[in-house]
Amino acid sequence: MADKTFILPSREEMLQRLLKVDNSAHAQQKFYPLLTKHGGEEKVAMGVVLMLQLAIYDYTRGLPAIMVSMLNLRMNGFIDALCPDEEIAAEAKALFEQVMAA
Repeated sequence: MADKTFILPSREEMLQRLLKVDNSAHAQQKFYPLLTKHGGEEKVAMGVVLMLQLAIYDYTRGLPAIMVSMLNLRMNGFIDALCPDEEIAAEAKALFEQVMAA
């Protein structure tokens, strides 16, 4: 069975949803543009996790290592903000937990 797909919200909608998770100026200027460039793309649960982790990697280069942990602590919030489908969001969260436990 193929993975269930969905369309990410528009760039503007993504930003509004992400701001509810973290509205810091630094995230708005540096982190969220790495995510919102994917607005309107088709994704599966693993695709959302990969997109978030790649954005975290790019965003945290040169920053203290604790920043990765802090962003990973907000992962469920980011997933909920980006996945309007509860089933896909739950799958993405489970996949992220599996990766972190490995």
